Amino acid sequence: MQENDKAEAPVQEEAVPPNTDQEQLITPKRKPKTHCKCFKIFSCILLIIIILLIAVFLFFALHIFKKRPIHVDASNATLKNLSYSITPIMLNVIMGVNISIENPNYAGFKYESTNMTFFYHGNETGMSPWPAGVVKLRSTKKLHNTLYINATNMINSPLILLPELIRGRLPLSSRTYMVGKVTLFNYIKIHTTVLATCNITVNLINRNTSAVCKSDVKIF
Repeated sequence: MQENDKAEAPVQEEAVPPNTDQEQLITPKRKPKTHCKCFKIFSCILLIIIILLIAVFLFFALHIFKKRPIHVDASNATLKNLSYSITPIMLNVIMGVNISIENPNYAGFKYESTNMTFFYHGNETGMSPWPAGVVKLRSTKKLHNTLYINATNMINSPLILLPELIRGRLPLSSRTYMVGKVTLFNYIKIHTTVLATCNITVNLINRNTSAVCKSDVKIF
């Protein structure tokens, strides 16, 4: 009986260990998400470049390409020679005329030749020519010339001139019209016209001058 029991007892099979190599072959590996990181880095770099380009554009638009008016000052006039008499009426005036042209732009200002015309009660009494030239960027150019007052028209109006000679004050006025342009990078052209007018008082007693001037600037 014991031998039969032994014969009838089931045979236990040995456990087969899992084949890890086959599982690795069957299960696909997950690729790392490197393309997402590269896209984020590229987006950040592109955004920084766009911000820098906008900042550079604003800087040039607000500072470099900004249209700034030209300022012309013709208020500085001096007496070089003065002689006059009341009986008979005689007047001889030679003035030193100074003009300063201020260019605040980031490019040179090229202006055409012009004249500074003087008047006495509306009648032309003298003219000072100014040759064409260039004012460098963000600088001021000073010009000097000598003006000989033509007193013929003044003497021909003794009723006006005689009281002013007695008071010792001779009123004059001047007018300067200047045309020029500012060229930025040989591309952007800023055309400018300047009309400078002055009321000048010649003090015959102290032998000096005083002037009040204003400038009318047009940019287009």
